This record gives sequence, structure tokens and C-alpha cells, in this order.
Amino acid sequence: MEQKRTEAIIFCGLFAALTVIGAFIKIPTGNDVFTLQFLFTLLADLLLGGRLGAAAVGTYVVLG
Repeated sequence: MEQKRTEAIIFCGLFAALTVIGAFIKIPTGNDVFTLQFLFTLLADLLLGGRLGAAAVGTYVVLG
């Protein structure tokens, strides 16, 4: 039980860090500029599930 909780905390922190890094990686396409922030936010929800994905993105929002 304790190991799963530790893994969940580590993955939430990892995706929060990836979201921070993704905000700085810009992909210019014509007149628009996209960042990888959206990709990491979407991956957090898909890979971690709704509750833990929201915790990872919530951590990013609180830190910002």
C-alpha cells in the first residue's frame, strides 16, 4: 500500500515538472506558437488517471 502511494506521489511530481519544462519548449507553426505544456497535461490525465492527473496539474498551477 505504501509503495503505491509513493509511486503516485513521484509520478505526480514528474508530470508537474514535465509540464513546467514543456511550457518553455515552443514549436512555431506559421503565425502561431504551440508549447508542449498541453501535451504533458494530456499525458498526465491519460497515464495517471483523472484524480492523479488533476493532482499533477493542480500542483503545477499552485507552483505557478
